[in-house]
Amino acid sequence: MNRRLFIALTLLLIVLGIDAQVIDQRLTRLVEHTAKTRAAVQRQKAPGNIVVHYNADGSIKAFPAIATLKSGAECPTAQLEQMGIKVNFVVGDMVGLIIPADKLMELKKVDALLNVRADEYARIYNDEARKTTGVDHVNTAEAAVGYGLPNAFTGEGVVLGIIDSGIDFNHAAFCNPDGSTRIKKALIYKDEKVKEYSENEISTLTADEEDSHGTHTAATAGGSDTGNGQKGVAPKADLILCGLGSDLTDSNIAICMKRIFEYADSVGKPAVINMSMGSTLDMHDGSEITSRLVATLTENGTKPGRAVVIASGNSGEHYQSIVKKMAGASDVLKTVLGAYYVTNENKARYKAGYFLYADDHKDFSVEVKVVNIATGAVESVGNHLIDLYDNIPYNLSIEKATDVPTAKGGVAVTYKLKFNFSAELDAPNLRLAFFIKPSSAGQTIKMVCDGDSNDEPCFDAPTKGGYDFKAAGYTKGSGDLTCSAEVCNDAVISVGSFITRTHWTDCEGKPHDYAESTLTGKEQVIGEISDFSSYGIDDNGKVRPSVIAPGQGIISAANNYDRGFFQYKNPGVPDEDTKMTYLIGSVDLNGRKSWYLLEQGTSMACPHVAGIVTLWMQAKPTLTVNEILEIMKETSFNDKYTTDTEMIPSGNTAQAGYGKIDCLEGLKKILNVTSIEELKAYDWKQSAPAQLNYVDAPVYDVKGQQVPNTHKGMVIYKGRKYVNK
Repeated sequence: MNRRLFIALTLLLIVLGIDAQVIDQRLTRLVEHTAKTRAAVQRQKAPGNIVVHYNADGSIKAFPAIATLKSGAECPTAQLEQMGIKVNFVVGDMVGLIIPADKLMELKKVDALLNVRADEYARIYNDEARKTTGVDHVNTAEAAVGYGLPNAFTGEGVVLGIIDSGIDFNHAAFCNPDGSTRIKKALIYKDEKVKEYSENEISTLTADEEDSHGTHTAATAGGSDTGNGQKGVAPKADLILCGLGSDLTDSNIAICMKRIFEYADSVGKPAVINMSMGSTLDMHDGSEITSRLVATLTENGTKPGRAVVIASGNSGEHYQSIVKKMAGASDVLKTVLGAYYVTNENKARYKAGYFLYADDHKDFSVEVKVVNIATGAVESVGNHLIDLYDNIPYNLSIEKATDVPTAKGGVAVTYKLKFNFSAELDAPNLRLAFFIKPSSAGQTIKMVCDGDSNDEPCFDAPTKGGYDFKAAGYTKGSGDLTCSAEVCNDAVISVGSFITRTHWTDCEGKPHDYAESTLTGKEQVIGEISDFSSYGIDDNGKVRPSVIAPGQGIISAANNYDRGFFQYKNPGVPDEDTKMTYLIGSVDLNGRKSWYLLEQGTSMACPHVAGIVTLWMQAKPTLTVNEILEIMKETSFNDKYTTDTEMIPSGNTAQAGYGKIDCLEGLKKILNVTSIEELKAYDWKQSAPAQLNYVDAPVYDVKGQQVPNTHKGMVIYKGRKYVNK
């Protein structure tokens, strides 16, 4: 039996055209190990991740493989199947095959095939996110000690709070191996108040909302190890999950924050709160309500053992902001408001909200008009805008507020336009537009929009309609002030997103890829900052976000009550009309299936950072936000992806914050670990400090003494060795 397995795997290597003398050690060990091991032990997975199908008696049944077609060749499906080789799928020039063990050599007769390679077990890429940020180096004792740490860091002894919507409280990701809950307290908005549920009551709960957002974020930050490779960053933290459903109001958020911190205080533990939510529609000076609440509860970032992490937003790619200094008092800022949805008749529908203010907080004039994108003609809104809710002319009004408090005292004048229901312009090619005049020369006008899912850019100067609005002096928006207003406070740790996967395989075995960048039109690349990742220089001149983390192609827990995927009467059972594209798989615990789902957004990056901060709090429970931000500044990794615009679709390096968070280097800094990690073989070149665009952390010589970044020879920067020439 063992001999048959050995021969079959050896033949597979021959079919691949691989000389046994040049194969890497993984493959060598695979063959050696297989020859020495009972076939019965190999039924689930052959060593080295080579996929093998077995018969009931342990003999080999078939090898799945992937063939590449020769240039211009079509898949010879009939020929292959006549030979007894099953064609599993065809994607481009790739053909998935199921090859019976005795048919391997028959493939030589198929002229259309360029090569055939063994199928391997795919690695789910949430572990890539963990690897990218160094989390995999610290979660186990073996790995941690190997990197110079005293013990494993799993979040034990730290309270991790999640405030969100769509939390499935009984998902396996929130359970211990014996099926008992890890949730210390659940908070749910019900009957017009936030109710608390104890550990003993968790099993009676369903979900607070029929989406998966909060389940996904909570499991990313602190999900249990369920054996599928999808454990969270802090898998042993004490969980408090606050599910607010559709009631994510400032008041309810404040109640949840307060109760999470109060619980932590009552048990004498530090606490980290994750909030993957926010809004752009406010001033970006730290005066927004939630940011002020965070500042208060953390004592402006100085209170030991308290931290709040908030997502920067997903508005980076939709041209959702304008910041423009007006040269003269008679100048007019003109911009076309892109449609939320464009009908087949080219009529524009609107749903987004808009917020406008000036840097000096003084008044300015705003008019909303209608423009024709084919001719440039401008006219009043009149009866052109129809309320789709009751099919009558929309009473368009822009709200003016003159008493909005600012972060530094005083009040500001602001304008807000918000559609209560979708509204549609009554003729093709018509669009709304802003016409703004400053109160004085030099006044800077700022405007933001929350149209993340718009068909058209929020603020535009289009040319596709036939008229060149840019040439006519209209302004197109950018992503340069699209960070959530909640993150514009130094007491908040804010998070943007970069890419750790560009393709995936769903639970039905079908492969999928992300589309090209909407900003550059080019293929998205691992390590690149996500198109959508919001950023900005806020009203105080501070760069937001603080750091970036994996947020695109993230696999984490799904809510069994998510109506987008599962049957209403049978939670966790996929609906027959469900597209399985984003469902990755499930695990069984407590008599139910718990599903996992692929998502993207700064919502996914944020809990990764919250989990890392939880690990840091385990190492030093008295950490303050101010200290955490300083650690991030000194240890986050700034490579060419975050200091050059090559890998930043927006072209603005502010989008990177301090850079990519590094869990391991942060722990070393906190613990004052002096061992230096050897230079890693990244897929980019690490510049010597003197060659970096900027140096934002101390540089040391090999004796540990601080030196200038121009110091010649071996230097240490952010815990890594460089040779400065």
